[in-house]
Amino acid sequence: MPKKNYSPELKKIVLSEKWLMDILVSVRALDLPDWYLAAGVIRNTVWDILHGYTKRTKLNDIDVVYYDPKGKIVDKDIEKKLHTLYPAYSFEVVNQAFVHETYRVKPLVKSTCEGISTFVEVPTCIGVRLEKDNSLTICAPYGLDDLFTLQVKKVSLPFISQELYSKRIKEKQWQKNWPKLVIS
Repeated sequence: MPKKNYSPELKKIVLSEKWLMDILVSVRALDLPDWYLAAGVIRNTVWDILHGYTKRTKLNDIDVVYYDPKGKIVDKDIEKKLHTLYPAYSFEVVNQAFVHETYRVKPLVKSTCEGISTFVEVPTCIGVRLEKDNSLTICAPYGLDDLFTLQVKKVSLPFISQELYSKRIKEKQWQKNWPKLVIS
């Protein structure tokens, strides 16, 4: 059975969230190479809307990921800039070119989207970028089906253990916030 194309729905959601668009504009202005807002900021926003919530669930942080193999950008400096602009949020900025060193994982990735594909849960493996022409680019290496059908499952990569996945599910306690989720 063919999968549904959820890209237009995701773009509509992102475009309708003024706070999210403001952050996308600010991150775009930083001119980071191959960047995305990723993971929880996108996932949680979609889940909130699919649950009919009018207020957004508080975010632990906003993930800004990019790919710069030369490593000339200082992630902490960008985090401070963004936090100054948006003091209600904390930011985690990560250069995917060096994530293997930080988290001691393999394989080495060759792009930000490839880095996003190594996140632990399928519906977390989502990124959105605002282009210079104001269009949105989506990185969804496993598609958007699980995100929009409220399915949570582990990414099938050898270095992502069931133990790590189970630990994250227990810590995150997503079903308390989003009871319609189906966690595998």
